[in-house]
Amino acid sequence: MVPRWVRLRAVVFGVGALVACGGEGPTDAPADGDDLRTRAVAAGLAPLPDAPIYPVDNPYVAERVDLGHRLFFDPILSGPLDVACSTCHLPRFAFADGRQFAAGAGASGLGPERTVPGPWPLRPMPRNSPAVFNIGHYGRNGTTPTSNGTMFWSGAAFGLEDQVLNPIAADNELRGTTYAKSVAVDSVLARLRALDGYVEGFRAAFPEIVASVGDAPEAIIRHSTLRLALAAYLRELRTPDAPIDRWLRGDDEALDAAERRGLGLFIDEAGCVACHAGPLLSDFSMHVIGARQEGVGRDTTRNDDLGWGEHGGTPYSFRTPPLRQVAETAPYLHAGTAPTLLELLRFKNRGRSEHPSVSDDRLSPHVRPLGLSESQLLDLATFLEALTDDVTVQGPLFRAPPSVPSGLEPPR
Repeated sequence: MVPRWVRLRAVVFGVGALVACGGEGPTDAPADGDDLRTRAVAAGLAPLPDAPIYPVDNPYVAERVDLGHRLFFDPILSGPLDVACSTCHLPRFAFADGRQFAAGAGASGLGPERTVPGPWPLRPMPRNSPAVFNIGHYGRNGTTPTSNGTMFWSGAAFGLEDQVLNPIAADNELRGTTYAKSVAVDSVLARLRALDGYVEGFRAAFPEIVASVGDAPEAIIRHSTLRLALAAYLRELRTPDAPIDRWLRGDDEALDAAERRGLGLFIDEAGCVACHAGPLLSDFSMHVIGARQEGVGRDTTRNDDLGWGEHGGTPYSFRTPPLRQVAETAPYLHAGTAPTLLELLRFKNRGRSEHPSVSDDRLSPHVRPLGLSESQLLDLATFLEALTDDVTVQGPLFRAPPSVPSGLEPPR
């Protein structure tokens, strides 16, 4: 990870990220001391909880987390054996990929240098890859963490276990053209059952299944256990030791003066807390903010993306993204149209739609011209840097394993 002071300097020259919603209006308030902490807590900001919320059917099991770690980085989950979950969620890009749009099966390289061959038989990816940090703390139409939080930009799934197998069946993510969508997961399971390393890993991760139905590969390696193992790993990718966490717990030195000024703006003049509150700094609700569309979109007939509207909700509304580690996950917005933090802050500061199908009167009521100066935007950017945990991400779960049971090279 890049040292914090280097990233702070980069922010001043236009590197970083935010999606915020405006509040009710400017106020005058000091940017330091106990009063700021009191206002932050009253606005709903909170440290990350000590542990994620575990579903009843997927409690914490160390061996299960270890198994999910190996699976996440193993290209064996892909049809052509050339892409893993980690290809689009790379540790060195804060578990995003640094690209405007992800590039799955059939592409080559990693991160921003990943290239798509042309002509490509698969539909291009329509959205920016979201980071997966703290996904086990996601809320559902609110800031309170739950085990079945709102997933994806469009809220198309609820809870990790509900969505982790979807990429295996998607041709432009992991499947490619190797096999049909209807047999994608079964094809991957057959591969896993043929590898002693995975058979032993599943046996260790699911002793209750071994005890009830035996340890045959077909009994222990199935849709349900693959889903639980991947979710178990993702749930442990937590970043609880950011400067904001230490400051909220009472460490007055954890935020410097510029970060405190930015926090004051985040609460008051910019009103970001209207949508970005709670321990994840998201209300996990859908909002129309009028971000422009680029790329093929989900509706390829119009190169457009209706977001939640695709699932019966308000057209052009998207889930409020959580902001932890946000300074490391550029570019931003559902179509990756904000390359830097300052570009996104300027978009929010303008407070008007940039999508031709979204008039200003259809925007969320929290989206409005903010009237902030450039120096105030820089203070906001500096505060957002304080949402980055540089400590926990040094742990082994945040790196690719040295090897995986398939013998393939893990994307890292």
